[in-house]
Amino acid sequence: MKRVLFIPSSGPSGTGEYYRCLAIARAMRRRAPELGVDFVIHEGARVERDAGCTYHDLPDTPTRCSEDVRRTIDAVSPSLVVFDSAGRVNQLRHARAAGAAVVWISDRPGKRQRGFRWRMMRQLDLHLTAAPAVSSPRLHLHERLMRVLCPGTRVRFFSGIAPEPDAGDGEALLPLLGVRKGDYVVFVAGGGGYEHDRRPVPELLVEAAREVHGTTGLDCVVVMGPQYRGDVHSDDRVRVVPRLDTEALTALLAGAHTAVVGAGSMMTTQALALRVPVVLFAAGGHDQPSRVRRLAARGVVTQAETTPQSLAAATTALVKDVSRRGAQLAATTEAGLRNDVGGVAAELLALASATPDVAPAVTTSG
Repeated sequence: MKRVLFIPSSGPSGTGEYYRCLAIARAMRRRAPELGVDFVIHEGARVERDAGCTYHDLPDTPTRCSEDVRRTIDAVSPSLVVFDSAGRVNQLRHARAAGAAVVWISDRPGKRQRGFRWRMMRQLDLHLTAAPAVSSPRLHLHERLMRVLCPGTRVRFFSGIAPEPDAGDGEALLPLLGVRKGDYVVFVAGGGGYEHDRRPVPELLVEAAREVHGTTGLDCVVVMGPQYRGDVHSDDRVRVVPRLDTEALTALLAGAHTAVVGAGSMMTTQALALRVPVVLFAAGGHDQPSRVRRLAARGVVTQAETTPQSLAAATTALVKDVSRRGAQLAATTEAGLRNDVGGVAAELLALASATPDVAPAVTTSG
């Protein structure tokens, strides 16, 4: 049986890389049910764990646990190893020595640049790099030169990666929450582990949601996220949901009148791919403020600051402005923003299928 090992960046706060890999893994398994899937993640990452996958916990982020990562590669003997914004050259080299195809995923400039460094690029079979809202993405001059020097490494751009929009039984959540499709606003920061001005971001969303409900009359649902560690678990004006699995969250977003989401790569892609009018704000992470500014400049989202007042004002304005809502959805289509998880899954399956069923013994420690 072919096995794929995913090694995403992970820790107690950000979760986007893990959920991106989980979306890819599930899309791969839909196309190849016999596929074995393993994950290497930080033991402190409070994330949804898929019962069909095998998990290998680390005491720290994978980049800092090279020996553990190499040992896991040996134990799993994968046909394909996917590093998402995590990992060191010695880990990639070890995976290649074990007979696996090796993939690097980058979604921000620093990670993209790292994937085009000589020592890393020569270990890769494929570099997947995000180019959201770019109609015709191109390689930079240095990157084109590196392609010549490393002809065996393919590069593919993707717009975004999110769960496939077949929510299934997730739609059963709406009546349980007492909301109707198209008649509620959903607030979700992402994993929920970030703070702003010493307050958990999900609690800021609850405060904003109370204001939006009072101003618009629409029901408001706040998803606190799996990494929220505060004490707010209910509210007398808005519906507070501690956490949702990805199918249920997809259904909740798809049925929303408006979505207020944190600007993580995964969360942004998921909301925009579902064609829901979006208020976008920086929930945490160095890449998020620039993503908010870039997409707002394209007219794809309504920008908000990470305060209850700004979030409430921006959301109320978008809810009431029918023309702006339509313009944002049209701009999303024009920008070519889409969910490429199906194409990426198919490409990774082809890579895994091209490797031997039994990996050779590892002859180097990296």
